[in-house]
Amino acid sequence: MKNLIKYWPQLLATSLFAVCLIILYCIIFYYMGILPLGGKKAPSFVLVLILQYLLVKKVFKTDAAHFLNIFLFQYIYILLIAIFSSMILYFFYLSEIGLGVLNEYIQLSISELQMFKAVIIEQEGIEYYKMLLNGINGIDAGSIAKDDFTQKIVLAFLPNLLMSLYFKKN
Repeated sequence: MKNLIKYWPQLLATSLFAVCLIILYCIIFYYMGILPLGGKKAPSFVLVLILQYLLVKKVFKTDAAHFLNIFLFQYIYILLIAIFSSMILYFFYLSEIGLGVLNEYIQLSISELQMFKAVIIEQEGIEYYKMLLNGINGIDAGSIAKDDFTQKIVLAFLPNLLMSLYFKKN
C-alpha cells in the first residue's frame, strides 16, 4: 500500500501521458481520413498497455511487492486513464467539432447498414435491423464516454493479471 502513495505522482503523470497519446492517436487517424470511433478507437489501448508495462516494470522491478498490490496499482492506473479519457471524449463530442465528427460517423454507419439491409433482414429479421438502426441513431457523447470507460476497465483485467503474476514477489 505504501507503493500506491509513494508512486502516486508517477502513476498520475503516466496516466495523463497515456491519455495524451490516445488523443494524439485519434487526431492522427482523423487527419488521415479515418474516424477514430468504433473499432478504430480500440487499438489505442495498446498504448495504454505499453505504458502500463513500463510503469510496473520501473516501480516493481526494484521494489517487489505482493501480487494483489501490483494488481491494485495497475487498476488504479487504468481507472485514472478511463476517467480522464471518457471525460475528454464526453466533452469533445459535445463540442461543435465533435458533433460534426459524430454526425459523420453516424451517417457512415447508417449507409454501411443500408448496404447490408437485405442480408440482415433475411438472416436476423426486420426487428433486429430496426434495433441496429436505433442503436446507431442513439450514439451520443454520453454513450461514447460510457463505452470508453467500460472497455478500458474490462480490457485491462487479463493484462493486469498477467503483469501482476510476472512482477510479483517470489
